[in-house]
Amino acid sequence: MADKIETISIDGDQIFTISVSTSQAKHITVTSTLDGEYQQQFQIITKQEANQLGIKLEPFKFATIADDKRNAHKVIAATLVLEIPEGLNLNVISNIGSVNLMGSFNKLNINLSQGHFYAKGDANSASISTVEGYIKVITTYANVEAISKNGMVVLDVFKSNNTSWKLNSINGDITVAKQE
Repeated sequence: MADKIETISIDGDQIFTISVSTSQAKHITVTSTLDGEYQQQFQIITKQEANQLGIKLEPFKFATIADDKRNAHKVIAATLVLEIPEGLNLNVISNIGSVNLMGSFNKLNINLSQGHFYAKGDANSASISTVEGYIKVITTYANVEAISKNGMVVLDVFKSNNTSWKLNSINGDITVAKQE
């Protein structure tokens, strides 16, 4: 049961795709797929502290990965899929991952280096930052502040309300469309 959970925080380093959808269910479902030469030496770890659930990819404690030149080219391909109750806070930080969201969230705080961000749904407030990836949001209502240093910004016009989306990218395009 997710009764006490208010925030889900994902350390998405080394996870290529993070997909989160919301539902009216009262539980949290976590599914992961690991592939690659080191797939047997990694696992997704969940840890609850107070009202926060932390999720990250970690090597098994007993696994030792040799530090040689050949291993620099061996990777692990990990994906993470979550189904969570509506209205929770979601924090994601990732060096390579892309984030795909569907549903209704309270607060979003997403920081991505190489990956893109896609959301279809609503949030009371959102702060989304990418370095290389695009940002695409499809929502029913939003007060949007969007800045891309080297990309294009395309925003639909929304009626004013109390929601706030702050979108920033260095090299990615930003698109916010009205959900019909």
